[in-house]
Amino acid sequence: MEFYDRNDRSIKSLVELGAKGHFPLFDSRWLNEFYNVAPKKLTGNEKVQAKKLLSRVSKHRSLERKKTVMLSMNETERHLVLKAFFKMVENKILDAKPELQ
Repeated sequence: MEFYDRNDRSIKSLVELGAKGHFPLFDSRWLNEFYNVAPKKLTGNEKVQAKKLLSRVSKHRSLERKKTVMLSMNETERHLVLKAFFKMVENKILDAKPELQ
């Protein structure tokens, strides 16, 4: 399941940056909290909700506005966006290097 519209270049470019280890959209505290909790697979309902949340983020053009939307989310929603985002980053890396599979 795609978590963003294929024509949305802003999320696509954030995923490409994430594949290189740079996460400008996320605060370092969120990343630390995310790494401390073992992420589980996304369920079907979580995928649908993550897609809605990421569409809210992608509506804005500037990175600062995207960050503001992330700040307006509660902790559960942010964690869900992080899970979906890292799944997209993982898929991007695996697509680029199939020998890792």
